[in-house]
Parts: sequence; C-alpha cells; structure tokens
Amino acid sequence: MRYFSNEQCLKEHLRSCHQYIFCDECGTKQLKKNIKRHLRMHEGVCREQIKCSFSGCTSAFSTRSNLNQHIKAVHMKLKPFTCSIGNFEESDEQFRSRPRGGRKRKYPIIESLLRKRVVPPNVEEITMNGDPE
Repeated sequence: MRYFSNEQCLKEHLRSCHQYIFCDECGTKQLKKNIKRHLRMHEGVCREQIKCSFSGCTSAFSTRSNLNQHIKAVHMKLKPFTCSIGNFEESDEQFRSRPRGGRKRKYPIIESLLRKRVVPPNVEEITMNGDPE
C-alpha cells in the first residue's frame, strides 16, 4: 500500500496511475494500461482455451496465469491475501479494488479512511471507536 503526505499527492497519483477505461465488449472497468490485454481475451473465442485438468471442472481460460489463479483459489482453496480489519480473506490480490456494495460496514471510521485512500501509517493505533490510544 502506498502512503501520501497530503491529499494533493494522492490525487496526482490517482490521476496519473489509475486511469480506467470501460470495455466496449463486456462493460467492465479496466486499467488503461491493461485494456489491450483485456480486449485480446474477447478474441479467445477463436483461440485455444486452456482447460482445467481437475476432475469434474469445466473451467477454461485464455491464459495459463488465469488457470493457475483458478487452481489455487478454487481447487487448493488458498487465500493468502487477508485484511487486517475484520474477518475477511480473498484468493487474489486485486480484492481491494472490488466494489463493496451490499456489505454492511462494521468499522465506519476505518472504512471512511480507506474510501478516501488516505491511510495513516499506523492503522493499528485506531481503536474501534475511532479514538487514538
């Protein structure tokens, strides 16, 4: 996680590094730097798919990397990325970028800091009621 000394530095970072484009094919939001790779995925109808070799699994993927991620998450049940706030773990490293719609927020003070993307260096010092120890 990156830390910024002030909100202006954070805004500049977001403007320069996190430019998103919506895919015309499927409507998903993709980073501008990854859009060409994402569009190649849609061409996968003609290209050979890499099938999962686990018994009973019908999943197929356009890249070996996606297959490996699937095997670790689904078949091996590995979830190495854990959130230090609350009881939450995820199998891929991009879980932080997913929308949070529908989930109740248990820690509004910490959640509001995360939503603004301005995180103090010592999040652990914040107690549940939002007061520093």
